[in-house]
Amino acid sequence: MTEFQYYIIIFLLLVSIIITSYLISTSYFFNDQLKCKFINFLHNTENNWNYILPTELYKELQNEKQNNYFLLDIRKPKDYKKRHIRFTNNIYWKYLMQPKNLAKLPFNKEIILICYVGHTSSQILVILKLLGYKVRSLKFGMGVSPSKEVKIAGWTSYGYETYRS
Repeated sequence: MTEFQYYIIIFLLLVSIIITSYLISTSYFFNDQLKCKFINFLHNTENNWNYILPTELYKELQNEKQNNYFLLDIRKPKDYKKRHIRFTNNIYWKYLMQPKNLAKLPFNKEIILICYVGHTSSQILVILKLLGYKVRSLKFGMGVSPSKEVKIAGWTSYGYETYRS
Protein backbone atom coordinates (compact mmCIF):
# COMPACT_ATOMS: atom_id res chain seq x y z
CA MET A 1 0.00 0.00 0.00
CA THR A 2 1.38 3.37 -0.97
CA GLU A 3 1.40 6.36 1.33
CA PHE A 4 -1.15 8.06 -0.94
CA GLN A 5 -3.57 5.10 -0.67
CA TYR A 6 -3.14 5.13 3.08
CA TYR A 7 -4.15 8.82 3.26
CA ILE A 8 -7.14 8.19 0.98
CA ILE A 9 -8.37 5.41 3.28
CA ILE A 10 -7.90 7.62 6.37
CA PHE A 11 -9.71 10.46 4.61
CA LEU A 12 -12.64 8.21 3.62
CA LEU A 13 -12.89 6.84 7.16
CA LEU A 14 -12.99 10.38 8.59
CA VAL A 15 -15.65 11.42 6.07
CA SER A 16 -17.76 8.36 6.90
CA ILE A 17 -17.42 9.08 10.64
CA ILE A 18 -18.47 12.71 10.11
CA ILE A 19 -21.45 11.72 7.94
CA THR A 20 -22.52 9.00 10.39
CA SER A 21 -22.22 11.42 13.31
CA TYR A 22 -24.33 13.97 11.47
CA LEU A 23 -27.01 11.43 10.59
CA ILE A 24 -27.15 10.14 14.15
CA SER A 25 -27.33 13.62 15.65
CA THR A 26 -30.10 14.77 13.29
CA SER A 27 -32.11 11.60 13.80
CA TYR A 28 -31.96 12.08 17.57
CA PHE A 29 -33.02 15.69 17.11
CA PHE A 30 -35.83 14.56 14.85
CA ASN A 31 -36.89 11.94 17.36
CA ASP A 32 -36.87 14.53 20.16
CA GLN A 33 -39.08 16.79 18.07
CA LEU A 34 -41.49 13.94 17.43
CA LYS A 35 -41.41 12.96 21.07
CA CYS A 36 -42.35 16.52 22.06
CA LYS A 37 -45.22 16.51 19.55
CA PHE A 38 -46.48 13.19 20.93
CA ILE A 39 -46.28 14.46 24.51
CA ASN A 40 -48.14 17.65 23.57
CA PHE A 41 -50.77 15.64 21.71
CA LEU A 42 -51.43 13.45 24.73
CA HIS A 43 -51.32 16.36 27.16
CA ASN A 44 -53.75 18.43 25.07
CA THR A 45 -56.25 15.63 24.48
CA GLU A 46 -59.56 16.83 25.84
CA ASN A 47 -61.82 14.85 28.17
CA ASN A 48 -63.92 13.91 25.15
CA TRP A 49 -60.86 12.13 23.67
CA ASN A 50 -61.24 14.28 20.53
CA TYR A 51 -64.59 12.67 19.70
CA ILE A 52 -67.91 14.21 18.80
CA LEU A 53 -70.97 12.04 19.33
CA PRO A 54 -73.36 11.50 16.42
CA THR A 55 -76.13 13.21 18.44
CA GLU A 56 -73.93 16.27 19.02
CA LEU A 57 -72.92 16.56 15.37
CA TYR A 58 -76.52 16.09 14.23
CA LYS A 59 -77.63 18.90 16.55
CA GLU A 60 -74.86 21.19 15.26
CA LEU A 61 -75.82 20.51 11.66
CA GLN A 62 -79.53 21.10 12.42
CA ASN A 63 -78.61 24.47 13.94
CA GLU A 64 -76.96 25.38 10.63
CA LYS A 65 -73.50 25.38 12.17
CA GLN A 66 -72.08 23.25 9.34
CA ASN A 67 -69.93 26.23 8.33
CA ASN A 68 -68.03 25.80 11.60
CA TYR A 69 -66.77 22.42 10.43
CA PHE A 70 -65.04 20.73 7.54
CA LEU A 71 -66.69 17.32 7.43
CA LEU A 72 -64.31 14.76 5.99
CA ASP A 73 -65.49 11.26 5.16
CA ILE A 74 -62.41 9.06 4.80
CA ARG A 75 -64.18 5.90 3.61
CA LYS A 76 -63.81 4.36 0.17
CA PRO A 77 -65.44 6.51 -2.53
CA LYS A 78 -67.86 3.70 -3.47
CA ASP A 79 -69.14 3.54 0.13
CA TYR A 80 -69.30 7.33 0.37
CA LYS A 81 -71.43 7.46 -2.78
CA LYS A 82 -73.89 4.92 -1.37
CA ARG A 83 -74.55 6.92 1.79
CA HIS A 84 -72.93 9.90 3.46
CA ILE A 85 -73.67 12.81 5.75
CA ARG A 86 -74.74 16.03 4.05
CA PHE A 87 -71.99 18.64 3.53
CA THR A 88 -69.16 16.09 3.73
CA ASN A 89 -66.09 15.91 1.54
CA ASN A 90 -64.62 12.55 0.63
CA ILE A 91 -60.92 11.73 0.60
CA TYR A 92 -60.08 8.07 1.09
CA TRP A 93 -57.78 7.75 4.09
CA LYS A 94 -55.00 6.02 2.13
CA TYR A 95 -54.67 9.08 -0.11
CA LEU A 96 -55.08 11.79 2.50
CA MET A 97 -51.36 12.49 2.86
CA GLN A 98 -50.91 13.29 -0.81
CA PRO A 99 -50.01 16.99 -1.12
CA LYS A 100 -53.03 17.77 -3.33
CA ASN A 101 -55.35 16.29 -0.70
CA LEU A 102 -53.67 17.89 2.30
CA ALA A 103 -54.04 21.22 0.50
CA LYS A 104 -57.83 20.75 0.64
CA LEU A 105 -57.86 20.67 4.44
CA PRO A 106 -58.50 23.96 6.22
CA PHE A 107 -56.53 25.20 9.20
CA ASN A 108 -59.26 27.75 10.01
CA LYS A 109 -62.06 25.22 10.64
CA GLU A 110 -62.41 22.20 12.84
CA ILE A 111 -62.20 18.99 10.81
CA ILE A 112 -64.66 16.24 11.73
CA LEU A 113 -63.43 12.85 10.51
CA ILE A 114 -65.98 10.23 9.53
CA CYS A 115 -65.22 6.59 8.75
CA TYR A 116 -66.98 3.25 9.07
CA VAL A 117 -66.92 2.64 12.84
CA GLY A 118 -64.47 5.22 14.21
CA HIS A 119 -61.23 3.24 14.25
CA THR A 120 -59.66 4.60 11.08
CA SER A 121 -60.68 8.16 11.83
CA SER A 122 -59.05 7.90 15.27
CA GLN A 123 -55.77 6.93 13.65
CA ILE A 124 -55.97 9.68 11.03
CA LEU A 125 -56.91 12.13 13.78
CA VAL A 126 -53.54 11.60 15.46
CA ILE A 127 -51.66 12.28 12.23
CA LEU A 128 -53.62 15.45 11.47
CA LYS A 129 -53.30 16.70 15.05
CA LEU A 130 -49.53 16.25 14.86
CA LEU A 131 -49.58 18.26 11.62
CA GLY A 132 -51.35 21.12 13.43
CA TYR A 133 -54.97 20.69 12.37
CA LYS A 134 -57.91 21.05 14.75
CA VAL A 135 -59.63 17.67 14.46
CA ARG A 136 -62.25 15.50 16.10
CA SER A 137 -63.55 12.10 15.10
CA LEU A 138 -67.20 11.10 14.82
CA LYS A 139 -67.58 8.53 17.59
CA PHE A 140 -68.68 5.19 16.08
CA GLY A 141 -68.35 6.65 12.56
CA MET A 142 -71.20 5.76 10.24
CA GLY A 143 -71.84 2.65 12.34
CA VAL A 144 -71.44 0.43 9.31
CA SER A 145 -68.76 -2.22 8.93
CA PRO A 146 -66.56 -1.99 5.83
CA SER A 147 -67.06 -5.73 5.41
CA LYS A 148 -70.28 -7.75 5.58
CA GLU A 149 -68.34 -10.56 7.25
CA VAL A 150 -67.34 -8.36 10.19
CA LYS A 151 -70.07 -7.60 12.71
CA ILE A 152 -69.97 -4.33 14.58
CA ALA A 153 -69.80 -5.62 18.10
CA GLY A 154 -67.51 -5.34 21.07
CA TRP A 155 -66.51 -7.80 23.75
CA THR A 156 -69.73 -7.52 25.75
CA SER A 157 -71.91 -7.75 22.61
CA TYR A 158 -70.80 -11.36 22.32
CA GLY A 159 -71.69 -12.01 25.94
CA TYR A 160 -68.07 -12.67 26.89
CA GLU A 161 -67.27 -12.59 30.56
CA THR A 162 -66.12 -9.40 32.26
CA TYR A 163 -64.86 -8.79 35.79
CA ARG A 164 -65.01 -6.08 38.40
CA SER A 165 -61.87 -4.93 40.19
